[in-house]
Amino acid sequence: MKINMKSIFGVLLLGAAMLTACSEDYLETKPTHVLDQESVNDVMQADPAQVQAYVTGALLNTYCGGDYWTSHDDFGIPALKLVTDLMCDDIAYTNDNHFFCYDYQMDNRLGNYRRTSAAWNQFYNIIDGCNTIVTMLKPAEGETVEDDQIATMLGSAYTMRAWAYYWLVNLWQHAYSVNPDAPGVPLKNEVEYRAERVPVKDIYAQMTSDLKLAYGYLEGKGYYGGSKGDVTEYSAAFIYANVLMMMGEYEEAAKYAEKAIAGGSLNGAQLMSGFNSLDMDEVIWGYVVNDETTGYYASLFSHIDSYFIGYGGQVGYRKMISSELYDQIKDTDIRKGWFGYNENYNLLGIVYEYEEYYGLTQYISNKFRDVYMTTMGSASPFTSAIIHQRIAEMYFVAAEAYYLAGNPSKAQQMLNAIMVTRDTTYNCTLSGQALYDEICLQKRIEMWMEGCRYLDAKRRGEELDRTVSVNHSPV
Repeated sequence: MKINMKSIFGVLLLGAAMLTACSEDYLETKPTHVLDQESVNDVMQADPAQVQAYVTGALLNTYCGGDYWTSHDDFGIPALKLVTDLMCDDIAYTNDNHFFCYDYQMDNRLGNYRRTSAAWNQFYNIIDGCNTIVTMLKPAEGETVEDDQIATMLGSAYTMRAWAYYWLVNLWQHAYSVNPDAPGVPLKNEVEYRAERVPVKDIYAQMTSDLKLAYGYLEGKGYYGGSKGDVTEYSAAFIYANVLMMMGEYEEAAKYAEKAIAGGSLNGAQLMSGFNSLDMDEVIWGYVVNDETTGYYASLFSHIDSYFIGYGGQVGYRKMISSELYDQIKDTDIRKGWFGYNENYNLLGIVYEYEEYYGLTQYISNKFRDVYMTTMGSASPFTSAIIHQRIAEMYFVAAEAYYLAGNPSKAQQMLNAIMVTRDTTYNCTLSGQALYDEICLQKRIEMWMEGCRYLDAKRRGEELDRTVSVNHSPV
């Protein structure tokens, strides 16, 4: 199957221009079932700590989504990252007759489909929550915010609102570079509601405005709450870098990518730890899952851990690396260990009959392993942390941005900086198109099944070809 990313309208959502019938609650302009805003604002501004519950709610909605696990393939942004990766070429879903199969087959995009409405509801749910926070805490014109608690809550709200719009506009329309004047999505902020499909450029203007404000409120505060579960200056810079890449503002994108990188440190020794904890040195933002917030089988690790009791493990519906990408990982690269059946991980004694029969065991994923298994049962099942952001992505964003901005030596420097922590023998001396291709390839390997492939391919207008892999489903 060949897929031209320039010709796909939307993402999974071709026939879903508005979804107004499904989502009127999220776009209601004159609600009558709440207190008047002025009364609410007076209370909240007198004691801003009460607004923290709204921030907590917005953070939860990034993880569980607006439909709150109505199906076991609906668990917020982590599910949508998996969805968009499955639509591309790097994940082979050979046994694709279960959850996510229609996403993999590029057939889960019409307006009345559950995936479409879940994505729409989730992001406008996040936006509504963030609008409430901004409305209650935003200073009057000409005033500044002196209270650090208010500043961090405002920074969190602006960041998450921009993140929601970033996904929405890229799910419902072509990349920014194709046509900034094309119809995007409805725009709803704390002061206006535009119910029509607002031009793409206006949605990006909202995002850039939000992220400038967010970074200003958060800058210099570091990990102010001591937790990577909080939105920080690094989180805001990370999203801003990706938005700027979409807009073709490469010098600024590189600058903000490096600001995000400052929030962590590269550590190749932790790459085989299972990607289930925010304690990884490379993580700068994520969501801590506990016994109360876990979706159990309706969770990311249920679908991507090849060795546990979930759908991707014991149930038997595994998502593997495509042979085309696997074959390009050098044997000296530690990331090669992310793939290939590993008996030491198979503590449950799962039999991989399907993979063995079709000669696919080398493509089995080891990258993601549930915290229950990596801690030998000391943690509860399916309470693995969700990693939203890792600085590794920003190294590749910076490398690509520098290259596209006409600074190949700096691009090469950023690429080598991360790759030597993955492969001690690595030293890239390439130039020109070969250097650019190498940056893109190594990012594909690094960010495998972390939700980057679709947006990158869309931004670059790449053509994806599944026929070059031996283990993609023929359907």
